[in-house]
Amino acid sequence: MARLITTEQQLRAHIPNIIASVKGETPLIEKLSLFIELAEEWVKQTFTSNEVFNVICNLSDSLTIKKICSQLVVAEAMLRAIPSLDIVLTPNGFGVVSTQNLTPASKPRIDRLIGSMLTHRDECIEALLLALSNAGSDLAQIWFSSTQAQFFGATLFQNLSLVDELGKVEGSRWEKYLQLRPQVIDLEASLAEEWFSPELMTAFRSELLHGTLSALRYNVVLQVKSQIVGYLREGSFNSRRLADIVNVIRQQASEFAEWHRSDVARQFSPPVYRNKKESSGYWF
Repeated sequence: MARLITTEQQLRAHIPNIIASVKGETPLIEKLSLFIELAEEWVKQTFTSNEVFNVICNLSDSLTIKKICSQLVVAEAMLRAIPSLDIVLTPNGFGVVSTQNLTPASKPRIDRLIGSMLTHRDECIEALLLALSNAGSDLAQIWFSSTQAQFFGATLFQNLSLVDELGKVEGSRWEKYLQLRPQVIDLEASLAEEWFSPELMTAFRSELLHGTLSALRYNVVLQVKSQIVGYLREGSFNSRRLADIVNVIRQQASEFAEWHRSDVARQFSPPVYRNKKESSGYWF
């Protein structure tokens, strides 16, 4: 049973310009009830966790995070429902066919409607992820400990901005993000092993998720992310820029203590050879 969207009024608040139901017609909330339940479950399992979702449901409707979560649920429910509903577009928006006075919309119009709803859904995803990490301390702490937060915190690209940095894409930004994510994780692992150390990269991800990066560390994170975006675009890293980033880290031991304690750091500081008379191969 749905918990976030439970009334016709709540539903219509997030669907602008929909034609009002007439007497005797099945309310829209009933037609969409299954899709709303599926959408709420998807939001819980993918983004919020059950515990956080339950907290959001009990918040005031006026709070931003509840509005965003509700918009996301409705957008996802509509995406699931549109193919199975008789949807029409009118000068005032779109609605469900209920009389012969309305002509069903053409396939191109339905496709545009779905595309528009996808864009709105993806914008809601981005807004919800930002709201979850910036929520009140209690709610944020619950979310940070969830498997959903750990999913997004497993990379430096913790929102759909990754897709935006690669330029315009066709279709859903969310689907593109999921497609790119495994490659990004692999690229981050390669950079960690060769340049920045797993220890420092892990700290970067956690601090980025919690919003606790210092200005200097944040600047380094931006440069590392830029290298990954460059690889996704061109198929290679810029070794010179990577060396410059490492030099910043080497010169700031207190700011990047994780790196200086790592095995990777020793690769950039090989032991110094000292010439001794008793050594074989002594050189004058």
